[in-house]
Formats: sequence, structure tokens, C-alpha cells
Amino acid sequence: MRFWIVFILLFPTKTFSQQWLGIAPSNYSGTYGIYQNPANIVDTRYKAFINLAGGNIDFSNNYAGWNAPYSIFGMMTNTVKSQHRAANGLIIYRNSYINQSFDKPNSTAFLGAEAKAPAFMYNFDKAKFAIGITSRARGMVNVSKLSPDIARILVEGTTIPDFYGKPKTDNHFNFNLNVYTELGATIGLVLREQDQDFMKIGLTFKRVNGMINSHIRADDIDFQIDQHPTRPKRQNVMISEAKGIFGIVSEDAIAGFSVTPDWLVGNLSPAIGYGADIGFVYEFRPEFDKYDMRLKGKWATDGTKNKYKYKLGVALLDIGQMKYKKLDLARTAPIDRTNIFIPPGTFTEIKTQDKFFITFNSTFSVAESEYQNTFAVPLPTALSVSFDYKYSEKIYINAYLLQNLQNPTSKAMIQPSMLAVTPRIENKWWEVSMPIALQNGYRNLTVGIAGRIGGFFIGSDNLFGFFNFGSPRGVSAYTGLFIPIYKKLPKNPNECYSEFSPSFMDKLRGKRKKKK
Repeated sequence: MRFWIVFILLFPTKTFSQQWLGIAPSNYSGTYGIYQNPANIVDTRYKAFINLAGGNIDFSNNYAGWNAPYSIFGMMTNTVKSQHRAANGLIIYRNSYINQSFDKPNSTAFLGAEAKAPAFMYNFDKAKFAIGITSRARGMVNVSKLSPDIARILVEGTTIPDFYGKPKTDNHFNFNLNVYTELGATIGLVLREQDQDFMKIGLTFKRVNGMINSHIRADDIDFQIDQHPTRPKRQNVMISEAKGIFGIVSEDAIAGFSVTPDWLVGNLSPAIGYGADIGFVYEFRPEFDKYDMRLKGKWATDGTKNKYKYKLGVALLDIGQMKYKKLDLARTAPIDRTNIFIPPGTFTEIKTQDKFFITFNSTFSVAESEYQNTFAVPLPTALSVSFDYKYSEKIYINAYLLQNLQNPTSKAMIQPSMLAVTPRIENKWWEVSMPIALQNGYRNLTVGIAGRIGGFFIGSDNLFGFFNFGSPRGVSAYTGLFIPIYKKLPKNPNECYSEFSPSFMDKLRGKRKKKK
């Protein structure tokens, strides 16, 4: 029996994440910057921004290092070369391809991908506010508090001779899988624009619809693995005690998905909930008068330029929850069992959630009457802090902190904490950035790279998984396509007359600058 197959192959649906370190801090991120701080929507270099599509995949852990002759990304995308495949076309995998941290307590793992659907934002410069509509599909697989014995079984299965005949006690882990869709409405306002101080605030209100949920909180598992008496390559597992919580949503929830108003904003989805992001940004503009100009006889600020020397943003993300309430789809129950015998092959052929639910009930003798049919799943609430320093008109350095605020033992989705520094070169039509981060709860050092040309970008926050550098413990990749509509100054003298205000030194010299 391989628990890795139970947890990963059991849920073949793609899942979703939130990082995008190479594009989110940019002054040209558009709606992608809203997810880091909703205040980023207002006073951007765009008059309007239309996102067409974006995608992200992300995996990280702190227990197993990759040591295979092919990359993690190649395995996840099924692009491994033929010399590493069996005759039937399947990718060859051996336990020796994994470097394990056998004595590491409370290991963690995170798997995800994200699909950003069409989105739109528009800046009303004269009124000093902006609005936006966003949509995405999102989800997460979180494994936390993983004891060393369970972690080894996830990697190697139960064929571990060192374990045979030895009681394993005080084991524990948490597993959460969530997939959901999200519709968001964002508004941003300029609070203050006076001399060197500039402040803005943003709020996103979200409607979320749950599609998939599976959760296991194993508080205590005591077990023993024994070699099968007549089949030496198979093992019996005796669980002497199992305490925790088990919950699952039927795969019929996916079958009922449809892109219709009744599903997206009505009551057809198996789980419905609401959430919010709220953020604040302060910009220090020591040369504020340099960007003042007269348009049609009135003073205004040049909206095509980044005017700050540095800016600080703080936001609370994903405040809220969703509730599964379809009585025929959602189930959760406390588990307290002793002396559970699991013969070889019990879970090895399971590839759907419904099949796992049936097998789990049979193995652990859980009756339908023990289940509750409603439960709440908190969103991955986190604190987001960003500091962006402008070295020159094109060169910037960004520092970013994302701190998880959810309890890892709950049913909540968890966005792993991280700290990143991202230098970048940016301008209107292209940019390059290199995020360097401590991800997965500040445990994994990652280095990435991203680039943008016009309305297309591509990048990775973790290149190690692409190149098998240093026994990588994760991989990430993202890309997006959008239509940028930049702010611009009038070019036709008949449209208006623009006059830039004099700087302080110009005033001392008695000079004035005028431009058309």
C-alpha cells in the first residue's frame, strides 16, 4: 500500500496557488498586483487593463529532495524523455530518486496551480479612484505536521524492511485539499496627495464557490507493518489506534460545475462563501513637484511616471470562509478507532474521491450516520507586506513578506509564509525580474526569473526544479496574456496645453519649463 498514491493520484484534479513574485510587484502588473494588495489598483501606469488568461503551477516541500535524472517539472508535465520511460510509456520512478530528511519533525508540503480568468480594471484619474473585476479558479493541497514515519511511507510506500514488526507510535499529520472559483470586485481610492506624501487604499469583495474538499487531521496514529506470510513483496498494516477527523466532498460536485450565473452567483455550487482583501499603500515622493503639470488650465500630476522614491504596502488577504451545505455531497466525521487491519492492495487501485470514500468507510467501519453534512472551510487568510525602492527610473528593488494567519490544524486553506527580495528592471514595454525567496514557511531557498514584453509575461519563482540544481525541493512556473492600455499625455497641441511645474531649484533660478 502506498499512501503517496492515496493522497496524490486520488485527486488528479489540478489545484491552485498564489505567488507570481516576478510580476506582482511591478508597476505594470495590472490586475495581477491586486491579489498582493488591492490598493495597487489605483494610480497605476494603466488607464485600463484587460487580462485574457494566466496560469501558475507551484510545488514545494521541506522533507524530500529531488535526485532523479529528470526534473520535477518534467514529471509534473509528463515531458520526461523516452530513455526514462518504461516500455508501456510510463515514467520510471525509483525510491532512490528522493533524498529524504528522515529525522525531520513536522514536515510540510504544498502543491498548487492557479488559473486567472478574464479580468478588467479602469482608472478614473480626475476622481482619484479605480475599479476592477477579477475572476480565477484556485485551490491548494496542504500537508503539514507530518511525522517522520508517515513522511517516509508517503515516499516509499509500505515496502520498508526497517519498519517490519516494529510498532510506530505517536504519528500525526494534516492534509487539506481545496479547489474553488472566485469572482472579485475591487475599488481603490486616493486618500491623500499632498506634497511628498501619497496614500491610497483598496478593497476587494469576493464571492467564492467551493468545488472540491478533502481533509484529514490525524491527531494520533499507532501502527505496525508486517511482511505478508506468503507474499514477501506485500505488507499487512495493523493500525492499533487512529484518532482525528476525516472529510470529503463527492466528485459529483465537479460534474455539476458550469459557467452560468446560477452556479457563479446563485445556489447551485456545493459550497458558497464570501471573502475580502483590504490594503493600504504609502508612497514617499521627495520630488513631487517635478511631476506637476498644467492640463487645460488646471494643475495635474503626470500619470505616466512612477513618482515615488519608495512605497510601503500592507494588506490583509482572503478574510472569510465558504460553507459546504449540499447534504448529498459533503461529509465530515470524527474518527476514533482501534485494531484496524489493512491487507495488501486495499488502497492501491483508488483513483477517485468516491472510491476512496467507500473504501475508507469499509476499512474503518464508519457508518453514514456518523457524518455531518455541513462544514465551513476558512479562506487562506494572510498578511501581505511589500516595500518597493526606486533606484532609478528603470531599476527597482522589492521586498515582500507573506505571513500565514490560519491554524494549520484546521480545515482552512493555508498559503505558506514566505519572504522574498526581487530586483527588477522595468519600463512601459518590457521588464525583467529575479525573485529570491525563502518559501514554504521560510524553509526553502528559491531563485527565479521572469520577463514581460508588452502584454505577455512568463516566469518562475523556483528554477531549481527545472534544472535539478542542488537536490531541489520544489518547482514553479507561470505565464499570462493581457491587453495594456497605458496612460499617455496629449500629443496634439489642439487637444490641450501642458505645462510642467518648475522644480525648487528652477524657482530659485527664476526659470520655468514648458512642454507641449
